[in-house]
Amino acid sequence: LQQARPLSAIDAALNEFTNIIIQQGPQTPLEIKKAISDAIKTDVEVLTRMFPCLCKIIEKPMCAPIEVGSIAAQNRFKFIFQMFVRAISTPSHPIILFLDDLQWADELSLQLISALVADMEINHFLFIASYRDNEIHNTPSLVAFLEELKRKDITTTDINV
Repeated sequence: LQQARPLSAIDAALNEFTNIIIQQGPQTPLEIKKAISDAIKTDVEVLTRMFPCLCKIIEKPMCAPIEVGSIAAQNRFKFIFQMFVRAISTPSHPIILFLDDLQWADELSLQLISALVADMEINHFLFIASYRDNEIHNTPSLVAFLEELKRKDITTTDINV
């Protein structure tokens, strides 16, 4: 994970995802684009502002989303991101998101991941993370994230290496 920029690890994963989709030939990007458009409708720019790499398969939206306050904007972004992951996680294209050094993740990334793993409507999605357990107490946001997963009864498997 890059500590400097919020959502940098998720952005890097999505960049890799879009490259893989494009390499699969002309039909796959069209199918993914349709699935995303059907799920998100006119709010696509909410995603492409944060993850410009998605323009490779979605294309740049023509209209800007309605401006809302900061808390509403953050909630809308999280919801639209969940809808996006629901749309792209299919039996033919399951999604595995692996983030290394989770102890350096920014709070927004942890909130997004928490929303994804708790979303019972997201199928064909697996989240894998690694973190240094000797550094966990220096990162209160990761401690809170792990505690939230336990509170929500999210099944986790710990492997100590």
